[in-house]
Amino acid sequence: MFKNDRLKKVLVISIILVLALSTIAVATNEVYQKKLTATFGRIKFKVDGKDVTKEIENKYDTPAFTVNGRSYVPVRAIAELMGMEVKWDGKTHTAEIIDVKSKAYEEEIKKKDKEIAELKKEIEKFKKNVVEETDLKAVEKKLNNNYGTYEDVYFDITLKENKNKIDVEIVMDLRDKRQEDYWNRISYSNRKAMIEDITDIISSEFTNADIYGSVYDEYYRRNVLTFSKKKNSSLSISYDDRRLSTYDEEIDDIVYYEFYDEGIRGAYLSSLDVSGRTIYFEIDIPSSYESEWNDLKPEIIKRVLDKISDEIAYYYDYYYYDRYYDDYYYSYIEGDIYMKSDRIGEYDMDLYTGKSTFTKIER
Repeated sequence: MFKNDRLKKVLVISIILVLALSTIAVATNEVYQKKLTATFGRIKFKVDGKDVTKEIENKYDTPAFTVNGRSYVPVRAIAELMGMEVKWDGKTHTAEIIDVKSKAYEEEIKKKDKEIAELKKEIEKFKKNVVEETDLKAVEKKLNNNYGTYEDVYFDITLKENKNKIDVEIVMDLRDKRQEDYWNRISYSNRKAMIEDITDIISSEFTNADIYGSVYDEYYRRNVLTFSKKKNSSLSISYDDRRLSTYDEEIDDIVYYEFYDEGIRGAYLSSLDVSGRTIYFEIDIPSSYESEWNDLKPEIIKRVLDKISDEIAYYYDYYYYDRYYDDYYYSYIEGDIYMKSDRIGEYDMDLYTGKSTFTKIER
C-alpha cells in the first residue's frame, strides 16, 4: 500500500493512542492541532511469527508510522489481535481497551474456586459419615474380645458398614445342648445389657451412624432377637414373636396357648431355671398386645400362670432332692412377666400348699 521510496508526508494527528496490555483509558483533555512529520512503511507486525502488516493496513486502513523517532500503531488492530476489545467514546474522545479474556478468566476462576470450596465441604461432610475399614475392624475385634463369650455362650460378632449405617450380626450355634442351656439361662435383662454394651461401644466410635443388628442362631436358622439404635435415639430390642429358642416345647406351647385363649398372641417363655429348689421362669408379652394385657384382670392372669406352673411342676417333678440331707423338699415357683425391658408382673407359688399370688406392675 505504501512504497519504501515514498517521501515523508505531513499529517494532522488529533488523537494519539498508546498500546497497553491491560484495561486502560486514553482521553484528550485538551483539543488542539499540531503539524507533525511522519514516516510510513518502516514498521512491520508479526503475530506468532507471522507477518500481519498488510492485513492490518488493509483491514483498518491505518498503517503504523513514526514521528520524531517514536512509533505509533493502530490501537484497535493491535488490541483485537491480542484478543482485547476497544471501545470508543466520541463525546469524550476516549479509547478504552478491555482485556475481555482476562475478565472472563477471572470470572471462570472465581466460579471454579467456589465449586472447589463447595466440593471440599462435601468431602469433609462425607469423611465424617464414612467409616474407615481399619476402624471398623478394630471395633469388631474389640467386641469379639469382650463379648465373644458371654455367660458361657459363644458369639461371633461381625460389623458391616453401609452409608450411614452399621450392621451388627451376632451369631451363635445352639446345636450344642450345653450352649442352648447357657443361652436359656441368660435373663432378659442380661441379654439387654449385653446388646446395650455392644451398641454403646459402636456408637461411641461412629457417632453419625445408625446401628441395626440381630442375634442369629445357626442351628435353628433364625434371628432370636433384633435390635436397633438410631443416632440420638435409645436402644430398641425385639424378640421373635413366637419363642426364642426351645427350652421345652411342651411348656413353651402351654405358655403360648394359655395366653392366646385370653386374646394375647405371641407370648413365649424367655427363661426357665430348674436347677435349684426354686423354679424360676420369665414370660415375655409382645408390646403390640399392651392394651389387651392392660384389660386382663389380675385374677385371670393368675389363673393362667397357675396352669403353666402346674405343668412345669409336673414335667420337672415338683420336689427337690437335697444330697446333703438325703431328702426331698417341696419346691417353689417364681416368675416375672416382661414387656420389652419392663417388668409388668410378678408371680410365685408354693407347691406344698398350692397357694399362689400375682401382682400386676404398672409401666
